[in-house]
This record gives sequence, C-alpha cells and structure tokens, in this order.
Amino acid sequence: MPAQPVFSRLKRVNETEATARAAAVVGPIAQVEQVQGFAGNRTFRLRALSGETFYLKSGATIQAEARACELARSAGVPAPEILAAETTYLICAEVPGSPSSDDAVITEAGRGLRRLHGIRGDDGRWADRLSTPIERLDLLAGIVPDDLVRRLRVALPPFVDTVADAETVLLHSDLHPRHLYAVGNELTGVIDWGDAMYGDPLFDLARFSMAGDAALDAFLSGYGLNGVGLERTLSMYRILWSLMALHAERAAGGDWFAAHVDTITKELS
Repeated sequence: MPAQPVFSRLKRVNETEATARAAAVVGPIAQVEQVQGFAGNRTFRLRALSGETFYLKSGATIQAEARACELARSAGVPAPEILAAETTYLICAEVPGSPSSDDAVITEAGRGLRRLHGIRGDDGRWADRLSTPIERLDLLAGIVPDDLVRRLRVALPPFVDTVADAETVLLHSDLHPRHLYAVGNELTGVIDWGDAMYGDPLFDLARFSMAGDAALDAFLSGYGLNGVGLERTLSMYRILWSLMALHAERAAGGDWFAAHVDTITKELS
C-alpha cells in the first residue's frame, strides 16, 4: 500500500535557506515572504532584483510535483515552469494572472485536462490508493464521527471494487477554480500539482465538480464529456477525495477538517 508522507520528520526549507537556494538559480533576491497553504508544505514567494517573481516550495511530494508539471507542459497544459527540483524543494516561475472562475477559462481548463488525461500510466496502485484511507479510518477517531465511519466502511469498499481496474492516466487530483490562473478570460496556468498521481480520470472530474454545477458544466463542455449517468461515481469519488484530504491534513499536523467532514456527510445523505 502507498505510504502516507511522513510530514513530521520532513525538514522543510526556512526563509534563509529559501533565499540562498533561489539566488543560486535566479540571481540575487530582493524580497521573500512565506505563502499560506497546505500544512504539509512550506512555500515562499521570492522577488528577484531583476523584478521577476519566483516560488520555492518544499514538502514531501516535491519530486512528483515537478515531474507532473513537466509532463503536463509536454501535453500543452500551462503548468508552472520548473527551474530547479531537488529532493525536498522546487523552484518555479510565477504564473501570470490570478485565480479565475470565468466560464471561458474553466472551459479551456477542461480542454487542457482532456489532454493531460491522454498521458497514460500505471504505477499499479490505484486500488490501494482508494482502499488505504478506508483501512486507516481508525486514525481519524475524534475527527470523523463514529456513525459516519461505520457508514463509510459499508459504502466505500463495494464502490472501490467497481473502479479498481479503471484505465489510469495522469491526474492533477486537486483541480478547482482557485488553481486556474488567467489574465482576462485567457487561461495562463494550472497550479499546485503536489497531489498528482495516476488514476481514474473521473477522479479529477469529481474533484472539480465540488466547485458547483455551473462550473462543472463549463468544464465538461471543454473536456468533451456528457456527465449524464456519472452522478453516483462522481459522488463516491468526492467522498474518497475528502477522506484522503482528511488523512493528509491530520498527518501534516493541520486542523482544517470540518469542510471535508461536511462534504462526506452531504454525499452520504
């Protein structure tokens, strides 16, 4: 089974180290500030003396994120340009623009995701990735109510059996409008690839569906898929995504649990 990243033993880069390591790649740094994000990562925004802005990100899944960005860019998806990638940190160029929920941007992102899903791969772990958070539900004691745990143990294993042999492709795994950057109505970047993995393409669609029906409709229009008949599959994948997120947040020492528990409760109602 895939192991959970051991966030507690990970030595994350501090501000002084970030400045020095970035300077070796992009030149002298004029300003550095830490950016809030997932508890398991540490990210810094760095403005070089040249006026350009870069990001240094450290965490447990950096190498996989860097590789996913390279593969995505090779498929024509505007992932961040990776300038350097070491064992525990990467440095990337800033993506122009800001997060966008514009329909045209979302539709273009759907087209991009379809191209991403043309990258097939199989690390042999899709069924394990889905089963592991169910098997480890005991670790969420005090976070997920006991009655909800019992319902998850009943509802999820039969579903996992039905999708365990799905054709697996490269997934972003955390795609939503906040990760879509645009200038005007032009998509300029898809960011935050730290959860990338190989799996069922419907898992990505389920994650994006959490942005609401209107956003999903625009996304599916670009993706080229009619969502009719997928409701239950997307619902079950939303539960599994939320369960994975709870495990990751707990392992990283975070406390952002309520929204994920609410999603699971809603989907099982």
